[in-house]
Amino acid sequence: MTGPDREGHGPVRYGPPAPDAGLPVLPALSDVLAAAADAAEGEPPGGGPTLREAACGYWWRRGLRSRPGEVVAASGAQSLLFALLGAYGGDVLMPRPCPAWWTPQVRLLGRPAYHVPVPAECGGVPDPVALLETVRRVRLEGGRPRLLLLSVADDPTATVTPPEMLSEVCEAAVGEGLHIISDETWRDTVHEPHETVLVSPAEMYAEQVTVLSDLAGALLPSSWPVSVARFAQGEEGAARRARTLDILTALGA
Repeated sequence: MTGPDREGHGPVRYGPPAPDAGLPVLPALSDVLAAAADAAEGEPPGGGPTLREAACGYWWRRGLRSRPGEVVAASGAQSLLFALLGAYGGDVLMPRPCPAWWTPQVRLLGRPAYHVPVPAECGGVPDPVALLETVRRVRLEGGRPRLLLLSVADDPTATVTPPEMLSEVCEAAVGEGLHIISDETWRDTVHEPHETVLVSPAEMYAEQVTVLSDLAGALLPSSWPVSVARFAQGEEGAARRARTLDILTALGA
């Protein structure tokens, strides 16, 4: 067989496509979009007040108190994660396996991406002992590990992290000075509620966690790209949110 013509193309374009939900657009969503068809002004960078207030209501109903000033919206999870990574700086750690679109975002910024194997119980988070070993090895080699990406409702393994395991991972990460970005895109999809309880890292370490959610996971069709991020309260969270808004503004996202 003749392989594809890769001339002029980078490897990212040959990555696996995101899974399609395969569901029709709900009539209620179509009505909302049609009602906004005459709106000439777009959303400001980071999302307008109405959108951010709706995101706060979403998180309040899940036990995470949020205010509009702590929320940012963007046109899709890729652009929002790119802005978050740019705002936080440093080397990035993530579980192996992980969603296919995470690593290209890190490498596009010229950052090292270190993949840590997941525990036997679940995917979405790195094994806590392996995480500590990786952090120490990276520092010995002159690296600057600063961020941990994880997913409590995991995409490639279709598992939910048990609260006990999540607590161990978060304790290890925070103890090593890592900030956690928790991708909770799939938390509202079907899983086995009797096997484990889904808990957000932000419920455990509120000041060290940023929550990311792609609305195309369970709420919107993928043709309407919207994602939201919830930042921690306090000065550090406000500074990171401001830096993220700067990047989203520069990207036109």
